[in-house]
Amino acid sequence: MRRHTRPLPELWPFWKDRAAAGAHPFQFTLPRVVAYLRVPDADRRLPILIVSGGIDTFKEDVPRDGVLGRRIATLALDIPGVGDAPLPGSPYAERMFDAVLDWIGRQPRFDAERVGYWGASTGGYWAVKIAHTHRDRLACAVSHGGCVHHAFEPGWIEEAQWGEYPFELAETLAYAFGRSTFDEWVEYAPQLSLLRQGILDQPCADILVVNGLHDSVFPISDCYLLLEHGLPKSARIFDASHMAYTPATEQIIVDWIASRLQTQGGNPP
Repeated sequence: MRRHTRPLPELWPFWKDRAAAGAHPFQFTLPRVVAYLRVPDADRRLPILIVSGGIDTFKEDVPRDGVLGRRIATLALDIPGVGDAPLPGSPYAERMFDAVLDWIGRQPRFDAERVGYWGASTGGYWAVKIAHTHRDRLACAVSHGGCVHHAFEPGWIEEAQWGEYPFELAETLAYAFGRSTFDEWVEYAPQLSLLRQGILDQPCADILVVNGLHDSVFPISDCYLLLEHGLPKSARIFDASHMAYTPATEQIIVDWIASRLQTQGGNPP
């Protein structure tokens, strides 16, 4: 199967934040959203999966070949505050995905009813949020090692500084959200909680939660909290650390995504 990989220099040439309509007391413009599109050969409209890493994994590093092998296109992009993302992370940065989903909807070769999102690590935070805020435009989402609430609490932030992450975790997260120091992150982070924002009890697209029981970057309690709120979700917890890297993990995720994005009218899984 021939696969096409090319950078998309612009998904949206001039995008004004929807806050102009009065939803939030600010307004700004985004010059572009940069992404990498990979499309398997097909003679019909394809499902498409948005993929992203976390605060230290860029769009170039998440090929997701297993998904392509199931005849699902991939669109790799950086999460807010990372790499080429046009805006920092914030409680409102999910608006970046308006432009991405609008672009997908204008492409005749993709089925806008079969769009998924696989977010890894901090990308899992955005996957969960988008699955709720954009539930009418997303068929499914995977939070692979993501966080939702406890990871933003001061006690966990302090504990995670001594965990498996090889650098200063709080400062790295702070930078992605427009801050820089440990103290700034401790003060700022709680407002990112999806529980505090009232997101978790809203309706959502299908969600798969995957992580390791012994994760010292984002606590496993965030996975349990997500399962305790809102609509029923799927979950797979491994006897492992952050991201649950095992020989079986990726295949389980790929199979779940294919089961949600492939339909009778589409290409078989």
